Amino acid sequence: MAGKGRTMRKVTRGLALLMVCAFSAGALADELLMKNGSRIIGTLKNSVDGKVEFETEFAGTISVDADDIETAFTDGEVTVMLNDGRVIENQRIATAGDEMVVMSAENEAIVFDVEDVGQLNPEPWQLGRGYKWFGDARIALLLERGNTETDELRGSANSTWRSLKDRYSIAASYEYDEANGVRSKNKWRWRNKYDRFTANSDNYFGVLLGFEGDEFIDLDLRTTFGPYIGRQFLETKLLSVRGEVGLVYVDEQYDVQEDNDYPGANWGLHLTSDYFGGDSTFYVDHDGILNFDETDALVLNTTIGISFPLVYGLEAGLEIKYEYDGGVADEVEDLDETYNFVVGYSW
Repeated sequence: MAGKGRTMRKVTRGLALLMVCAFSAGALADELLMKNGSRIIGTLKNSVDGKVEFETEFAGTISVDADDIETAFTDGEVTVMLNDGRVIENQRIATAGDEMVVMSAENEAIVFDVEDVGQLNPEPWQLGRGYKWFGDARIALLLERGNTETDELRGSANSTWRSLKDRYSIAASYEYDEANGVRSKNKWRWRNKYDRFTANSDNYFGVLLGFEGDEFIDLDLRTTFGPYIGRQFLETKLLSVRGEVGLVYVDEQYDVQEDNDYPGANWGLHLTSDYFGGDSTFYVDHDGILNFDETDALVLNTTIGISFPLVYGLEAGLEIKYEYDGGVADEVEDLDETYNFVVGYSW
């Protein structure tokens, strides 16, 4: 094929010959030769978004910028997923500059552009095999005894099952405050969501079923149900962003106020990033409901936080929550702000 192109092609150039010799030499481990002249021996774990994760004996798993690598050879077998969706499984690879060589079953060298590679050693779910389960649970607890007796509890949990075709997620939270035997906060929230991705696209459609209650705004139960459309704009470690918009039916049951139900619109935004480094995770969760019958009765929930890993999946972090309910009675505050130091676990 003429030109550089974006398809695989056989080569007999000196580069391929050099790499075939490296393969046949029978190296005892994977190897990275850096542009600064250093040599790293270990095991290639994966490569995605310009970052290479490499396990070493001297420093554990390290992350290396792909642009800093001069050449790379693997002794173990690697699975290559191309940007066009094709998968080359269980082969040794070598890279030099802008090209990568894979050994075929006939022991021939096939070379293609590095920019055509989407990921090395993708997870099984990314190959269409089953689901990936991940999530987190966080808690903030304050117990004060003395002249004032104060109990404060904040807890949240998120769980997601993700495949190439769909995603199911559950999110729950609970807040409770009590001072000198007098309760001042008692609120909870539970949301179920199911997303179905369209073929070969980051677009998806889904359905939401949510429940929540708040004793101190007289809300016994708010039920939210409705469909939405969304898009997974990005899904990388550096930045993952998805957004949704849809229609909902809302039913509100109060202890004192008159019960209410209305049609409305809902939206959501979820963002995570490891931009700040140190294995930290910055996250933003926002969702809202617009009441078509009473447009100033907005319901808005925003959580902004950052977490840092400790050991064995444990983490610590800071979190700010803004919860606005424009439909509460006049004598009740419509905005609730919470600032927490949280400890949690992620998987």
